[in-house]
Amino acid sequence: MNCRWLECSEHDIAALRKASHGVAILPLGSIESHGPHLPLGNDTLCANHLLRLILAREAVAVLPTLTYSYVAESRPLPGAIHIRSHVLMDLVEAICDEVYRNGFGKIVLLHAHGGNTALHTMFLQRTLEREKPYAVYSVPVFGSKWGDIRKLIETKEFGHACEMETSLSLVAIPELVNLKRLGKKTFPTHARPKVGAAATPVDWGTAHPEMAVGQPQKATKEKGERIFALWADEVVGILRQIKRDKLTPSAMRAYARNAHAPRNTRR
Repeated sequence: MNCRWLECSEHDIAALRKASHGVAILPLGSIESHGPHLPLGNDTLCANHLLRLILAREAVAVLPTLTYSYVAESRPLPGAIHIRSHVLMDLVEAICDEVYRNGFGKIVLLHAHGGNTALHTMFLQRTLEREKPYAVYSVPVFGSKWGDIRKLIETKEFGHACEMETSLSLVAIPELVNLKRLGKKTFPTHARPKVGAAATPVDWGTAHPEMAVGQPQKATKEKGERIFALWADEVVGILRQIKRDKLTPSAMRAYARNAHAPRNTRR
């Protein structure tokens, strides 16, 4: 059946809920600089390709990719559309609330934008704090496949608009990749603030002021196909585990039930 929420009619939702075991995916992309050779919406466009691979193997309700995201580091460069963190958190929460209202008790945040790392961790705690009646699962970019993907990459430095991401784009959106704009230009990592193990708000921006990393020229379609295959395998495996998961929903209900009980009545 058609698992794309946007393309379903009101009569299809019940069947979609049954086919997906009540699991829905909210993909998260971005609009930001990806160097001179990739489109601003690269994360979103690659997420959409990934979803095609996933849906070929697993039934799950797929919401439209949330294109607008947290891209504060990209604001100094043209084209970025940044959503303030509190607005983004509220928006994702509102979407999840509505998905649950339609009968889906498990919601998966599928990240295709690495800049949402903070959302990945903090939003889960928000659902606990606000005692949501549904379970949220947050899947970071590539999940546990980083080690396998790293073996495919020739260049030492990677992470954004790099050899790796450009390889993905050569598969998902080859018509939007313009390697000629790069010439021989590369993107070395610059110095970060010297503050030991402390983190600062400008760690990424100082290290990568052009929002690109390494040598994108090393990208190939073959690498991209392999990376997408690893990524899709990871997500499909996670989805199957989520469908079987009973502990998270049970623990969420127990938390909501016990969080306000007087200490001497807790069990």
